[in-house]
Amino acid sequence: MSNERSLDPPPPIRDDPGSLRRSATWRAACVVSMGGSLLVAVSLGPMAAALGPASVLVWSMAACVGVLQCLMITELACMFPHKSGGTPTYAHEGFKHISPLVGAISNWGYWLGWLPVIPVNLVLAAGYFRATFMPGSNDLVVAFLLTMLLFGVNYFGLALGVWSSVVMALCALGPLSVIAISPAIHAALFHREYITPFIPLGGSWTSMASWMLIAKWMFVAVWSAYAFEAASTITAELKDPQKDAPRAMAAASSIGILAYVVVPFMLLAIVGTETLSKDPSVAFLPAANAVFGRGGEIIVSVMLIAALLLGAQTAIIGASRALFEMSRDRQTIRQFGRKNTHGVPIGSATMNLAVTVALLAIFKTEIVNLVAASNVGYLLPFMMISPAFIMLRYRSPDAHRPFRLPGFFIPLAAVVTAFNWILFFVGGFQWGVAVMATGVGIMLTFIPFYLYRRLVQDARATDP
Repeated sequence: MSNERSLDPPPPIRDDPGSLRRSATWRAACVVSMGGSLLVAVSLGPMAAALGPASVLVWSMAACVGVLQCLMITELACMFPHKSGGTPTYAHEGFKHISPLVGAISNWGYWLGWLPVIPVNLVLAAGYFRATFMPGSNDLVVAFLLTMLLFGVNYFGLALGVWSSVVMALCALGPLSVIAISPAIHAALFHREYITPFIPLGGSWTSMASWMLIAKWMFVAVWSAYAFEAASTITAELKDPQKDAPRAMAAASSIGILAYVVVPFMLLAIVGTETLSKDPSVAFLPAANAVFGRGGEIIVSVMLIAALLLGAQTAIIGASRALFEMSRDRQTIRQFGRKNTHGVPIGSATMNLAVTVALLAIFKTEIVNLVAASNVGYLLPFMMISPAFIMLRYRSPDAHRPFRLPGFFIPLAAVVTAFNWILFFVGGFQWGVAVMATGVGIMLTFIPFYLYRRLVQDARATDP
């Protein structure tokens, strides 16, 4: 519920010359977030194989927590309309009075969490392209070509990137939505026996082993299901951020609920655990054939390729903005804060391209362990965003908040904080000490960039 302060006319937004160009609408921000929402297309199988019907609960819980975080992020985005980079940037604003290192760790973890999405999605997209359209093609070569294509599109500004995302979103979201409601069209597709009894596969709700397994897969689920907050990464590029940010986040949350609650439930009811645990194209195929006929296989392949490319596109946009804002906040080197003539953060985009190419060259098509380790970094900003929300409420009570959540969100934010911290340690370590240690090791790579900026570049700037 809003108070009088939130009804005051907003102060004018004055961006400094280093800011990104304001050219986007809330629809553009929503399209950016769709890439995160459609990550579910490649995450259903392994979880269904491990948990069976209980996988629906995991996806639903992750999506609901994601929506609560989106609401808090929306309030913070309206407080800091000049900040790009999304979640970790607002965590920095909440903690910067304690230490700038908190923001640096949060931003670096977010960047490292998004970055593997690019090579992973492009390798998978190349595989579906080969299987459907060009048998005999080399997945790695196709992935390299797709990398250059997507980074090339993003070089020419957010507008072109958003338009290409719209095309991919229509190709992916349209068929996915139809498949999700297909039981209403063909009632015979819905098999109640596939979702009952609603218990963890081979376990029970009273078994600690089952709950540990749920925590393990919840740790992976949030890597996908929290990702529709990506709409906030371009807040600084919205024409009217204080009006458009709430609209974009509301639309992104709605799509996220569809993708992570409705789709897993419907697909499980249509094809069952055994089929869903196989290749994603097989999992979607029965419903696609029923709805679209014999052309269903091609439609499913196009849908998955579009979803994967859109996910990579979202990662490119989100990762480059996170690194750009880190540079502006003096958390990493100045070079990552450079822009090109199209207003694109070209310094950070070049870094992302170099790392993506390196990951493809080093890991080729075997990068699953890297993804698991990168989730260590990705979850860190979400462990910090709810406490940042609470601290900014108490530290800056009179700050202008065009979008203000009711007071009960303060204790709710504390619950979300506890959920993420427990998930990080309990769920994360279910994947093994080696994965967690690798993730921590990757996180520590921010130190030389941070120290060089603080001790060398900033020192030069202050020299007489």
